[in-house]
Amino acid sequence: MPADMVVLVATAVLACVAVVAALVALRAARQVARHQHADAPSPAEPATPAAVAVRDPEPQQAPREVRVVEGRVIVPPSREEVVSTALSRPQVRLAVLLHGVARALRPESRDRIGALVRREYRDRRRHRLRSGRRAARAAHLAVDPTPPSAHWLGEADGRAEDRAIGA
Repeated sequence: MPADMVVLVATAVLACVAVVAALVALRAARQVARHQHADAPSPAEPATPAAVAVRDPEPQQAPREVRVVEGRVIVPPSREEVVSTALSRPQVRLAVLLHGVARALRPESRDRIGALVRREYRDRRRHRLRSGRRAARAAHLAVDPTPPSAHWLGEADGRAEDRAIGA
């Protein structure tokens, strides 16, 4: 590879790294600005005591302690909030998905799934055949059955008398 191509590729990589670094810095600056804006006490708010017990709207939860530390209000999360937050993380969701796929690919699971598919296939085939037989029987019964005497007389529809009289 020529030297000018190496320099061109290195410059492109450095430009991409610089753009990503700028985006990360911009995001961090916005978060800092948001937290500073939220931390600024409003003049209309009265001073809050150091520890206050606050009841949640759900009666089954215990009261949660609210603390003010360096001008910030701190409320410890409930157990349900911790679990829902932990399970909503992408890494955890990916781990759960991979665990499920690995479990489904185990030999015993594959055999069980194959057996279920075969059973479902057989049941549907049996149902289809029964429906076909029922439809054939219904179509056969809808046609006038020929009387047994017509067969030995050589008449196809069993109305030999009607033809003899009408002719």
